[in-house]
Amino acid sequence: MQRQKIKNILALSTTGLGNLVLYTPVLRALRRDFPESHITLLVASKTAGNLMAGCKEIDEVIVINKSKINILYWLKIIKHIRNLRADLVITSFLDKSFKVALFSRLTGARYRVGYKNKAYGWLYSHQVPITEKKHEIEYNLDLVRVLGLAIRRANEKAPFISITPLEEELANDFLLKNHVSPKELLVGVHPGSGLAIGSGKRWSREKFARLCDLILTIPKTKVIVFGGQEERYAAEEMAKFMRKKPIIIAGDTDIRMTTALIKRSVLFISNDSGLMHLATAVKTPVLAIFGPTLWWKNSPWGLDNVVIRKEMACAPCYNYQNIECKTLKCLEMIKVEEAWQKVKEMLND
Repeated sequence: MQRQKIKNILALSTTGLGNLVLYTPVLRALRRDFPESHITLLVASKTAGNLMAGCKEIDEVIVINKSKINILYWLKIIKHIRNLRADLVITSFLDKSFKVALFSRLTGARYRVGYKNKAYGWLYSHQVPITEKKHEIEYNLDLVRVLGLAIRRANEKAPFISITPLEEELANDFLLKNHVSPKELLVGVHPGSGLAIGSGKRWSREKFARLCDLILTIPKTKVIVFGGQEERYAAEEMAKFMRKKPIIIAGDTDIRMTTALIKRSVLFISNDSGLMHLATAVKTPVLAIFGPTLWWKNSPWGLDNVVIRKEMACAPCYNYQNIECKTLKCLEMIKVEEAWQKVKEMLND
C-alpha cells in the first residue's frame, strides 16, 4: 500500500457507545500516520456522533440508521459514501458481518480492512485473523497493524474522549445547582448496563445501594447516579434501598454533559457498560463489577482500574441472547464488603 496515495479514509464503528470508545485508538493511529488525509467516521446513532464532536483525529462524522430497511435510504447512503472517494476503509472488531463487508466493498475503496471470514472475507483487500483472546482495543488495533502502522507506546493504545474547558465549567455549574461544591468528592455510580438486553450484566440494586450508603459515610462525599433514559428505572429502584438519596441524573443529561460529569468524578463504579469505558477515556479510575461477560475483552483499560469478578467454570457465558445460569451466581457471589474495601483503597490512592 502506497501511503501517499491515501487521501480519504472511512472508519466504521457502528455498534455500541462503549465499542466506539474502544475504537478511538484506531483513529489516533490513522491521524498520526496519515496526517494530511481526510478521515470520516461512520457511526450509527446521534449520541455516538455527539460524543465525537470536536475530535481532532477526524474531519467528519456521518450518522446512519442501521435499523432502516428502506432500500432507497441505503442507496442514498452508498451514493454519499462513494462521493467521499475513500481510498481506505477500516472496520471495527464488532463490525464483523456480511453487511459491513459488502458495504465496505460498495464504497469503491481500493483498500478495505476487516476480520477474516471464509464466507465473505474476499470482500476485503486485507483480512485480519482472530488468533487469541485479548482486549477489544487490541483487536481493533490489529486492523491498522495489518497495514504496517506501528503502535509504539502503551499510551497510544489508551481510549480517549476530549472535553472542552467550557463543558467542564458547565458541569461544575450543574453540580452547584445540585448542591455539590467544588471541594466535595464526587463518586459516579452506574447500576445499569444499557438496554434491557444488558440486564444480565447487572449487580443487584440492593448491593449497589448498600455500597453507596457506605461511600456516603465518607465526609464531604456525594454519589451521582449515571445512565440513559432506559436506565432511569434501575437508578430509582437502587435509590429506594438507600438511607440517604443520591443525585440521580440518568436520562437527564446529554452524552457530552455526562462525559464531563464522569470526568469530574474521583471514582466511577459500574457494571460492564459503555459508560465504564467512557470513564477510562477521560481518565477517571473505574471499579468494575463483572459477571457473565468477557472480562478479558471488555475490562476497563488502564492500570488505575480494578475489576471485581468471580472465577467460575461457567463464566463467561453472556452473548445477548442467552445466559446459561439464570441465577447469575457469578454476580451474586460478589459481596458488598469486598467492593467497599476496593473503594477505600482506590480513594486512598
